[in-house]
Amino acid sequence: MKIAFISDVHGNLEAFAAVCASIKDEHVDRVVFLGDIVGYGANPNECIELLRTITEHCVAGNHDWAAAGRQSTETFNPAARDAIEWTSAQLTAENKALLMSLPLSLEINQLLCVHATPFMPQKWRYVFNECDAELIFETFMQRICFVAHTHCPAIFIEHEDTTVMREISSQVTLHPRCRYIINCGSVGQPRDGDNRASYGVFDASCSQYYLVRVDYDLASAQKKILRAGLSDFLAHRISVGR
Repeated sequence: MKIAFISDVHGNLEAFAAVCASIKDEHVDRVVFLGDIVGYGANPNECIELLRTITEHCVAGNHDWAAAGRQSTETFNPAARDAIEWTSAQLTAENKALLMSLPLSLEINQLLCVHATPFMPQKWRYVFNECDAELIFETFMQRICFVAHTHCPAIFIEHEDTTVMREISSQVTLHPRCRYIINCGSVGQPRDGDNRASYGVFDASCSQYYLVRVDYDLASAQKKILRAGLSDFLAHRISVGR
């Protein structure tokens, strides 16, 4: 079983389309979406409709629930809050209902999948570093947990002696006696200094995980954000990957 993990599209149709094309080249058996199909970008409905065509295995992100009216935006920064208000007004009733229905977590082939963290996922906490990961490892039983939310790719490994380390490489062979928290980064708004879209692939047949980076028509995505009247900050940040 070969599974592609994608997350944080954030209404960026150009990035999402490029990633979908790349996923076809990877010949995966399944696609899992880890949340935040909308927010920030100018094509929320189109991204949801494209998502429907590639997978039914999805979890909710905080922007998804906010756009559907299922949670408050009071903790969002002003640009994010404005983008959610714009997005919510654009969404079709059908697409809003889909976002409303998304679960906070799911388990596929003994792989735990969440947007933020498996412990109290509705609190939308982040796993940025080893200290964060060490606490989170204590809250789930599965060997591998796939997360998103930070927009930064990462692999955290809990060794047999329970020490937690961050893997530097973007490709790793998973050891049967270790546990893992894996973040596939962001399709539509990377924040690790690399403006290319990112997603991850897990090949269960050889216990390997690797990150894929994809170039896309960034200029078109920026123009759409500006034409929609969204913050120019949102257009700028996708060009710098921050």
